[in-house]
Amino acid sequence: MLVKFSVGNYLSFKNIAIFDMSAEALKEKKGFTHIPFLHNPKISLLKSAAIYGHNSFGKSNLLKAYVSFQQTILNSFTIGNIAYETSIEPFRLNTTTLNKPSFFEAIFIIKQTKYRYGFEIYEKKVVSEWLYYTDGVSREHTLYIRVGQDYGEISKLWLKNTGNKVHEAKVFTKSNNLFLSTLLSQEGILRIDDIAGWFKGNLILNGNYGLTPNNSAVQIYSNEEYRNIILKFLDNADLGFKSVFEKVSRYINEKGYHTDLINTVFDTKQANFDLYTQHKIYDDNYKIQRTIEFDLIKNESSGSIKYFILACYLAYALKRGQLIWIDEIDASLSTQLLTFLLEIFNDDKNNVCGGQLIFIAHNTALLDNKLRRDQIWLVDKNEFGESTLHKGHTPETPIRINKSIEQDYREGKLARGVSKKVSKDNLPSLFDNLPPTE
Repeated sequence: MLVKFSVGNYLSFKNIAIFDMSAEALKEKKGFTHIPFLHNPKISLLKSAAIYGHNSFGKSNLLKAYVSFQQTILNSFTIGNIAYETSIEPFRLNTTTLNKPSFFEAIFIIKQTKYRYGFEIYEKKVVSEWLYYTDGVSREHTLYIRVGQDYGEISKLWLKNTGNKVHEAKVFTKSNNLFLSTLLSQEGILRIDDIAGWFKGNLILNGNYGLTPNNSAVQIYSNEEYRNIILKFLDNADLGFKSVFEKVSRYINEKGYHTDLINTVFDTKQANFDLYTQHKIYDDNYKIQRTIEFDLIKNESSGSIKYFILACYLAYALKRGQLIWIDEIDASLSTQLLTFLLEIFNDDKNNVCGGQLIFIAHNTALLDNKLRRDQIWLVDKNEFGESTLHKGHTPETPIRINKSIEQDYREGKLARGVSKKVSKDNLPSLFDNLPPTE
């Protein structure tokens, strides 16, 4: 489970921004949290969190930051003969940050062990890298600390338990490779296998996750382990159909970077499917005569397709206890369907394996009573182009339980989540003072 993610000097985030999934001590919606440690039930993490803010303020840049973080970890060590090019770009609106490294760090929990991993990169070269862990109630222990190509501090106990594999990884790690990425390429290294599985299982859906025959969502649905869960998402969604079935058109088997979830998870020959829904045909007396197949992509609404796609990915995250990031989750979905999806995900009976959802949205109807106050995050941007990240409710900046968060957000009272320039008072006069036309 993700505890914190931090990023600095990346795209619009000049200074280090910290996204924290720790739950505050609130009385409402206690079922919306996980208890990650058996030995300490007082520590709880949020099952989901929402990110709001005006267009261009930097919401998607936070998601892009996590994409860069994950993909650099999984791919910076050369795969075959393919050289991975990192997409990490610093904050470019300041003369100082252009010459400084970008910063990334995540704190996460796997099997009762908390890890803290991070790195700094400047001009595609690793400036520093670190990995710590905490077992139980013990203090934080170092696995390794790297500065440039100097590995001055590596856990002796860890080295003893991993044979020569760690030393071999050091030899193969170049200045543009993360040491962790090299370690992930080997199997059987204590703690690293768990970390590899966690990062590979993280799902990230940006604004472009339309349905295609070999889409990862289709591959999830074709797997019996998830199909019945997905069908339960459809049961009471009132989409006009309750089942989806597929027809295999061909098989595919593609290898490459770990950008495709299913190639990573199943790692087998993948089928290319076409999806269909089933509808009833009635006579003039509204008696069922037979059924007919509708092509899901061609005949169903964009909202129905979007709901099906999200159901597939959320079912995967719930079943495997994984983290999923979703950009523009509310696009094409009614408030009712979106709320329904979130209630399914946050429900105590459904989310029992540690699944977490972080999503970007504009639908303000969720802000009042649909989420906990500490599940709401706001992205702001100042006149210098610098994005900042704020948690809605904290002990230092509390929000009263009976307060209309939606109203405050719309009025720009919450960390300037909306632009005050965009208002009726500032409507442009489009046709005033135009030059004459011939």
